[in-house]
Amino acid sequence: MHSPDEKTQDLRVRRTRLLLRNAFMELMTEKNFQSITVQDIADRAMVNRTTFYDHFVDKYGLLEYAIREQFKQTLHSTVPEDSQFSPENLRLLLITTCEFLSQLRNHCLPKDREMLPLVQTQITGLIAEILLSWIGAARPRNARDMTRAPLIATITSWAIYGAGLYWSQANEQESLAEFVSQALPTIMASLGQAINVTAS
Repeated sequence: MHSPDEKTQDLRVRRTRLLLRNAFMELMTEKNFQSITVQDIADRAMVNRTTFYDHFVDKYGLLEYAIREQFKQTLHSTVPEDSQFSPENLRLLLITTCEFLSQLRNHCLPKDREMLPLVQTQITGLIAEILLSWIGAARPRNARDMTRAPLIATITSWAIYGAGLYWSQANEQESLAEFVSQALPTIMASLGQAINVTAS
């Protein structure tokens, strides 16, 4: 159990990280990532540079954290954190990923292509965690399932990310509902290697 001092410290850390993240995301709508400096972020968050470096190694570390936390919040607003697998939850996961990537591309995502792997890693990692929890809850915990589950979750997370990226790059050509109805059976088939599912 945490002491009062530890709880206070934890709240301070969370508050400071939130200030830095919000400042960073605001700056991303105003200027190119490469032109944003740590001093810019610290000034916008109204903290000093030393405080920034207490929490992140550099602005790349903050970018990874900001993308992951923003995507996590977006996901949990549509797919509850303690949710279990259902075709509807999988559909919501795909829709949310498509919408998030579209918003990121249109408003925040830097044009620098070197940033894309950082975004991919954070989003696919979070999706894979959700899928792995679904697989674990839906199947008997035998050795074969447990061995294959991380691989299937990883492959499926990349399928979802890939679908979202595809739609976000051409979202004026097809409605999201139509796109999801076409993409979902393929994603369902991938996940179906670990969970007994049928597309609905």
